[in-house]
Amino acid sequence: MAKLEFYRDDQGNACARGSDQRLATFLQTDLQGSVEVTRDLAGKLAGSDKKAEFSGNGHSVSITPVMAVIESHFDDEAPDRRMTRAHLLKQVEAWLKFISDEKHA
Repeated sequence: MAKLEFYRDDQGNACARGSDQRLATFLQTDLQGSVEVTRDLAGKLAGSDKKAEFSGNGHSVSITPVMAVIESHFDDEAPDRRMTRAHLLKQVEAWLKFISDEKHA
């Protein structure tokens, strides 16, 4: 499992990097520093609904009982990023902790 690093850029924006660049880009561009948006996605991933959808600035996420698929809105040639629903939830929760801690620091 790829580990992502979360940090703030010179302008104070929440950023992510690591070997899973597609996931890092999704967190950075679609969830950004928004606690509310991040909580919304985490709720969909943790919820009991068998299927859910999330649409962000540059990507959409299709959620099934086991899998989550991140698709680009703008790059038709970019491969979809498939992962387990549990893995994406773990990464979104880590992002939420990062942006929440930073807001209260």
